[in-house]
Amino acid sequence: MSIVVGVAPGHPSEAAVRLGVLLARSYDKDLVVASINSAAWPPAASGVDTEYQEFLIANAEAALDVARAFVPADITARYLVHGASSARRGLLEVCAEEGAMRLVVGSAGDAGEGAVIALGSVSTGLLQSADLPVAIAPHGFAPAEGARLSRISAAYSGSDTSAELMLGAAGIASEVGVDFRIVSFRTRPRGFQAAGAGFDAEAGVAEAWEASIRERADEIFGEIERFKDLPQSLEIAVGAGENWSAALRSIDWRDDEALTVGSSSLGLFGRISLGSHAAKIVRNSPVPVVMVPRRAVEEYAAQAEGA
Repeated sequence: MSIVVGVAPGHPSEAAVRLGVLLARSYDKDLVVASINSAAWPPAASGVDTEYQEFLIANAEAALDVARAFVPADITARYLVHGASSARRGLLEVCAEEGAMRLVVGSAGDAGEGAVIALGSVSTGLLQSADLPVAIAPHGFAPAEGARLSRISAAYSGSDTSAELMLGAAGIASEVGVDFRIVSFRTRPRGFQAAGAGFDAEAGVAEAWEASIRERADEIFGEIERFKDLPQSLEIAVGAGENWSAALRSIDWRDDEALTVGSSSLGLFGRISLGSHAAKIVRNSPVPVVMVPRRAVEEYAAQAEGA
């Protein structure tokens, strides 16, 4: 198995490659850096198409040369240009051929005010098509030299599917030997703001919600504690703020941490479909996000049950 990182000509690749390196080192896997030639068709007899193909391949190889500069000597890495009808299809084909356990991409160009991760057309298409976890690096991601993951956090919504994700993510944390944390977030309810409801009423709703999350998290921790191998530590953190950016930044984050987010229950075919809250968490996460399709959540939960 391997960690596949997608890079593209003309797009900054440093954050994605650094995230791929962090995951490869943490999971003790090889790194595969792929650049997709998304205009791969049989060349015409005139030779014009052949020249254009050569131009595209040269650009793809140049993107790989840029990526090489961010891969340290302790990581076993391969670099390849893959021809496909689209970047999305090409990256998924590489993942299938390489037996990838994670696909890593970078954030799109502009995340918007206050946000650090933007989902562009390629990353959005990958989320809709992938059947393996997709990791996305925030703008400017740069862990310390030689860093490994020290903690895996998992976003918990309170649903049964989300609980399965917690068990699966905790199983991964156990395998890697790192800390595990359940995190949950809330913003100020709009209904209270619009109606001018009093602070006491709003505080009561918030306290009841947090108590419910913590109670369910304790139940999940009870299941995790039956694992043969345990994460280094178990913790819960609840973040709150006037908006999603403030809510996520109200708790602490490490430079070598990843946040796991599950698929919406509305996603088709067990693939990744971000719900409205999950999408906002992804956009505002200050650390890399690993987005997990429902199919992979089920596999995670099965692995955890076996543990």
